[in-house]
Amino acid sequence: MRTRGLVIFDAFNTLVTSRPGYQGTFLAGLTAVNEHASADLLTTLNAASEGLDHSDWSTSRQVYSEWTVRTLASLAQAGAALDRELASRVVPALEQLHQAPMAALPDAADCLARLKDAGFSLAVCSNWSWDLGADLAGTGLVRWIDVLVTSAQIGYRKPHPRIYQATLDQAGFGAADAVFVGDSLRTDALGPQRAGIRSVLLARDAEEQIHPEQVASLGDAARLLLG
Repeated sequence: MRTRGLVIFDAFNTLVTSRPGYQGTFLAGLTAVNEHASADLLTTLNAASEGLDHSDWSTSRQVYSEWTVRTLASLAQAGAALDRELASRVVPALEQLHQAPMAALPDAADCLARLKDAGFSLAVCSNWSWDLGADLAGTGLVRWIDVLVTSAQIGYRKPHPRIYQATLDQAGFGAADAVFVGDSLRTDALGPQRAGIRSVLLARDAEEQIHPEQVASLGDAARLLLG
């Protein structure tokens, strides 16, 4: 079947979430190495990591893992005195060293199956550890996914344009033939748009529209794309 184009999905909070009992894994990892850990600090650190270029440390899994270990060791020594460079590295380190087991969100499998059956190629592009494929293997979703792209391996975090381009290159599509679906306005909607990729914002609990193509579920996303 001739493909109808490429649909790129974010992973966490779009297709998958942490299994029950593991929702606080990142915060637990942060707390283990820094006495100033809090949910607010984790939010700040996540924002600081957006767009990070860590390509010098993404040459191999071993090099990348050692970089993340050093990051958490530096965090333990820094206490509350986090400089910008260290702050931007903390969430990637937590992703590599404290990633929780994943479960598929209820509407994910049906969405992927419908799009695949309709002739779309499917990719995942995610700010994630080196082990994205292994982490998603237990969710039952990888059977429909053609390309998996993770920031750890590519060396750039969304919304850096190079991670979107790497996804297009690996899937063999141009930006004009792709759509990005995800739950973050900055990294899954505006970032892809700046790279020339159409975006659909998944906003399950939104009370107002903040993006021109906004849906409340993956089922709605599938219906929009199938048109």
